[in-house]
Amino acid sequence: MDYTEYARLFKALSDPKRLKIVHMLAGGELCACKILEEFHITQPTLSHDMKLLTDAGLVIPRREGKWTHYSLNKTRVGEICRAAEGLMIPEAGTRVCGCGKEERKKEDMEKMETVNTKLYVLTGFLGSGKTTALLKLLERLKGSRIGVIQNEFGKLGIDGTILRNDDIQMVEINRGSIFCTCQKLNFVKALADMAQQDFDYLFVESSGWGDPSNVQEILDAARIASEKEYDFKGVICFVDAVNFLEQVKDEETAFRQLKHCNLAVITKTDLADTGLMEQVAEKIREINPVCEIIESVNGEMDHSFLQKDLRIFQWAENEETTNSVETKPKSLFMEYEGQVGKEKLHKFLAAVAPDVHRIKGFCDLEETGWTQVDVVGSLIDYKACGAFERSQLVFISKIGPMVIKRIFSAWEEHVGSEMKLKN
Repeated sequence: MDYTEYARLFKALSDPKRLKIVHMLAGGELCACKILEEFHITQPTLSHDMKLLTDAGLVIPRREGKWTHYSLNKTRVGEICRAAEGLMIPEAGTRVCGCGKEERKKEDMEKMETVNTKLYVLTGFLGSGKTTALLKLLERLKGSRIGVIQNEFGKLGIDGTILRNDDIQMVEINRGSIFCTCQKLNFVKALADMAQQDFDYLFVESSGWGDPSNVQEILDAARIASEKEYDFKGVICFVDAVNFLEQVKDEETAFRQLKHCNLAVITKTDLADTGLMEQVAEKIREINPVCEIIESVNGEMDHSFLQKDLRIFQWAENEETTNSVETKPKSLFMEYEGQVGKEKLHKFLAAVAPDVHRIKGFCDLEETGWTQVDVVGSLIDYKACGAFERSQLVFISKIGPMVIKRIFSAWEEHVGSEMKLKN
């Protein structure tokens, strides 16, 4: 029996939604549009699920016009049925070895050491205010022993630079989501290493593109690697009051972040009117009916959650993340020497903003000197910061590599000085 192959097949069928899709296809070929109607899910989610079923050989795709049609590979399904019949599942408890002595299961013998470190995972779509809120939280906990694992999607650690503090021990993981296969092992190692430090708190700030659906799987792996278990308190999702409704409509990641959180923090509430706030709260409850909801302005929020076990507000079970090398958006960073006028830079940022999820970095401006720049949607924010060797901006694209041409042309039109754009 090829256990590796069968394990791959069973993994493809480990989600109730994918099982239902297979059951639907047993009645004949279906267009992707019909499957979308049945589940009320987004196209990226369906594409992810169908890729797993197709790669496992369970489903056969056929392109017709703008839609893909799917049919069931009944031969492959038959193989799985025969494999399942051939599996022998031993009874739980003890078993008899060759010498006739009873031996208990290994997991019953192993005693994991529980560390006193309280672990929180912070998520939220690009520009939702995670770093600002974490800075306020670190001020609130000053005097405690604190570790931070900071995850940037791009090559440059912009938020890590903001968070860096002599009193905080920090690990940065850049160039991808910590929940993706491209960085998952690095995340497990960082968690295992941090478990040896005897912190009071460990905060994990994930990338804005991070889908935490598999966080429990990663924590389990870290526990095995370190032989220590964190006091995991829960996942906190930051929700941008101004941009969330548009983000969740178009981006599966924003949906998953909220679905898998225990506490939702609505940020930028000072920029949203009562009607918009009601719509945001209603959408949160539609996606996650049980998580706690609080509000925040400029990172200030109620920190009473630190006295709670947020895991009692659990809605979704662990599932496979949508973060993968294939779904990774294009990220770029720009460097330039010297100073640029604020008006010129503002026009450049406004011209590029519709084609990107996020722009952030540090720029040397003629009027104000070194300035931290944040762009989310139509909001462009400037804040004074310390000096750097050169100005740098990070871009996360909505339109793939085509954004390169947009950036070059907008810079030439509105700024005109020399700059370098890199992957």
